[in-house]
Amino acid sequence: MDQLASMRAFVTVARTQSFTKAAEILNVSRGALSRAISDLEAHTRARLLNRTTRHVSLVEAARDYYNACARIIDELEQAERRLTDDKMSECGYVRVVVHPLAVVAGMSTMLQAFAATAPCIKVHATVQDGPLNLVDSGYDLAIYPPDRITNSTIVSRPLFHSRFVLVASPKYLERNPSVSSICDLSAHRIVDGREQTLKKGADISLETSLCPDFSLQGSHFTVPAEIAREIALAGGGIALVPEVAVRRDIAQGDLREIRPGESASLGGVDLAVQYRQLSSTPRRTKTFIDACLGYFRALDREREASTVSE
Repeated sequence: MDQLASMRAFVTVARTQSFTKAAEILNVSRGALSRAISDLEAHTRARLLNRTTRHVSLVEAARDYYNACARIIDELEQAERRLTDDKMSECGYVRVVVHPLAVVAGMSTMLQAFAATAPCIKVHATVQDGPLNLVDSGYDLAIYPPDRITNSTIVSRPLFHSRFVLVASPKYLERNPSVSSICDLSAHRIVDGREQTLKKGADISLETSLCPDFSLQGSHFTVPAEIAREIALAGGGIALVPEVAVRRDIAQGDLREIRPGESASLGGVDLAVQYRQLSSTPRRTKTFIDACLGYFRALDREREASTVSE
């Protein structure tokens, strides 16, 4: 027995005092409605309705039970309406977890632009970099490297790809041995800023096809990309970081890319907007997803265009 359906049938018949009218309202047959009432009476071991050929009325002893059922059905219908209204509403909160790579890629600028175009959508953003179970996290979506999401049922829509680059300050390069090939890096302090973007357990040895024997053994740091950038700017070593984290520094001349023609061998990282596939995804969440796609993909196209022009 579907107890909730039977309770809904009972309440509707009692209110309309008619099986025919109740059947029309619930869009079921009179026979199905009668069986539902009989099932509920069997379940409660009590007669709930007085039935005659001309009239249906509530048994007085069942009035408290009817009131309880009516309250449950009414509250459920109100909750369903609120859920539908929330789904269709453009306003409200969007909870998003953001990877640090998205922050250095311009997330703050994107949020400012979004606030101007969708002022009634309030974004609650949290920054983190560890592996993420998005289903159980409580977030509506994530802007994250796909391989750091632990769920296999998540929708993942690419935002951009950033290659790893080797960069150092002009001051560091002036006072240290030149780097004529990737193999020469063994003589330098390498500041590895890739860990936040790599899948847990991934190989970070930096062995490349250009220098198979090269290793990061020796004097180096493994730090977040932003710290690696700061160390490089201070002349503390050669940073290995996503290009998007140092793009502006390179353009301004504060950092120089080392062996740019060989950077393809260093690999890279992808960033994507990721969310659960739900039929009830609110419109405001979809609006924010579309804004992320538009903003970051436009940045990626600009980067590709500038690379080609160079």
